[in-house]
Amino acid sequence: MSGSNGGTPNAITGYLVSDLVGLALRQLGVGAMGTTASDQDIADGVMQLNLLLAQWQRRRWLVPNLVDEAFISTGASVYYIGPGASLDTPVRPAQIEAAYARLLNGAPQQQDGDFANTDFDTTDFETQNGGLDGPGYPIDYPLSPIPSYEDYAGLSLKALKTWPNYFHYNPAFPLGEFRPWPIPQSGIWEFHVLYAQPLPAGLTAASPINLPPEYWDAIMWCLAARLAPSYGQQVNDVVASQARSSLATIRSANTQIPTLGMPAILTPLNNPFWWPGLEIQKL
Repeated sequence: MSGSNGGTPNAITGYLVSDLVGLALRQLGVGAMGTTASDQDIADGVMQLNLLLAQWQRRRWLVPNLVDEAFISTGASVYYIGPGASLDTPVRPAQIEAAYARLLNGAPQQQDGDFANTDFDTTDFETQNGGLDGPGYPIDYPLSPIPSYEDYAGLSLKALKTWPNYFHYNPAFPLGEFRPWPIPQSGIWEFHVLYAQPLPAGLTAASPINLPPEYWDAIMWCLAARLAPSYGQQVNDVVASQARSSLATIRSANTQIPTLGMPAILTPLNNPFWWPGLEIQKL
């Protein structure tokens, strides 16, 4: 089989696409019992695998990681997210899972993201800003989502420029549209957005499956189920059961449930022990 690594996974990049496609085909009797899958069989399997991963990309529990990306406020009312945009990403995300605005407060722009050490080096902050009493420590404020374009359209004063509290994300194609509201001042704010890390795309037979090990089994069984109609077969009970079981394993590994927050209307603003963010803490 062209491109196969002999069924031995690399410790980091995993199996090759051709290995899992070939194994999925053998569940259907293609390439089994001394026969060989044709190049067209492998090519069809690779195409189906790319289609499968594109579907998985849109399901939060099938994506193993969220990424935190940042860009500086320019005072604009809309920022574009996608290839070559304000936030340059390989593909535009279908949705923003969470967002926050960072008041830089004299601190440098983030370098590594995801709360890396270099972004919170207190020695640098103190050196740059004259000690602990000076500015330099960035402060993050969560942004609440405006869930639909219709809700955003209902804002009376869209050009309001002050402290940001909300955002709306429109997953337009090919560039998504991120709209903060109110619109913050240029230069001193940094927007952070959390979105699902892109799964592998545009794979070929010789490409590695660069995903955690629990994905290998799920890809093989789900791919077998997708390929069955192409060979005039019904998905048998074993394939269906194994596909469900392997997907359940991924779900249990990836599930993250945010802490239940208190509605804003119930926030105890007059409480002397309250601070911004207290309403979403476990107390």
